[in-house]
Amino acid sequence: MPARLMLLAIGLGVGGTETHILELASRIDRSRYDVTVCCLKTAGCLADELRARGVRVVSLNGTGKLDALVLFRLWKLVRRERPDVIQAFLFWANMAARLLGRAMKAVPVISSYHDEVVSEGWLIRALDRLTFGWSHTIVCCSEAVRRSVSSQVCARPARYTIIPFGLDPQQFNPSDAATRQELGLSQDLPVLGTVCRLVEPKKGLSILLQALAEMRRREGSPLCQILIVGDGPARDMLQTMSEHLGIASRVVFAGCRRDIPRVLPLLHGFVMPSLYEGFGIAILEAMASGKAVIATAVGGIPEFVKQGETGLLVEPGSPLALAEAMTTLLRDQESARRMGSRGRDFVRDNFGIATVVRRHEQVYDACLAHA
Repeated sequence: MPARLMLLAIGLGVGGTETHILELASRIDRSRYDVTVCCLKTAGCLADELRARGVRVVSLNGTGKLDALVLFRLWKLVRRERPDVIQAFLFWANMAARLLGRAMKAVPVISSYHDEVVSEGWLIRALDRLTFGWSHTIVCCSEAVRRSVSSQVCARPARYTIIPFGLDPQQFNPSDAATRQELGLSQDLPVLGTVCRLVEPKKGLSILLQALAEMRRREGSPLCQILIVGDGPARDMLQTMSEHLGIASRVVFAGCRRDIPRVLPLLHGFVMPSLYEGFGIAILEAMASGKAVIATAVGGIPEFVKQGETGLLVEPGSPLALAEAMTTLLRDQESARRMGSRGRDFVRDNFGIATVVRRHEQVYDACLAHA
């Protein structure tokens, strides 16, 4: 009989962690694990994709961080379902799973960290430290995240397992690429783009806009146009900023899209200007599409973006450094093609989703053996 596995998320909107859950849940060996994905909030668009792939999804319809009834509904669900293992993703899901695991004792809990631990208030850090020991195993998506969690939360080395995100490279060979007209892009300029949730200051998108304005100041006119794919709370601010900088005609906000493999072929290069980042699955996707990457040297990014080999690394928070890198990439497209080709090979050889799923299954097996 398959073991019962519950993957606990905060929500199922579009994001790196949510995409990771989608791929993980839909590819786990169903003969060995009966998978349920549970989200604390109302289910987002990825819930439909999970169900289309045959994965059961349960939404607890939480209304916010202070909705204590969510914990009660989760407790009732866990008592009814009796999962053999729970893997939680991100802070609030980690907290809920640890509390339930502590109360029910027999359920091994895996806590997952997908970002560096930044200042989020003393209470959150205190809760994290207090409940950390209630996890059977800690899964981090990069060595940088493990170091961050170890220094900020708990330093017990034996508890950590590092499993990066992964993807299926075959998904990034689309038969029908999107067109510039479809996305509202100009026909006369190269395109540099990014894909992310529009959250500032974390994603550094204001730095990207300032870098484009700096390029225009130096050259007299922009060398490129910027495509920003994604949505989030900072969208209105960023659009207003692009207008104030005088570059609104060269910045396209494409909104949230679920056809990223069709969009990436339009790019001459991919830019990720984050101020902090646990991993950056969007960078992997761009590399799988053969695109050279410009990214900040933060978090787990330097673990797979190699300076001058698969992309260019810049210091975070510097529009001038970012403008220099963007100009360099645009003016040497042959070098960009070589970096893109090496990046595609690197992703194929090191970040296949099958390997990522198998390593998670090994963690689940270890939890079951311990239980």
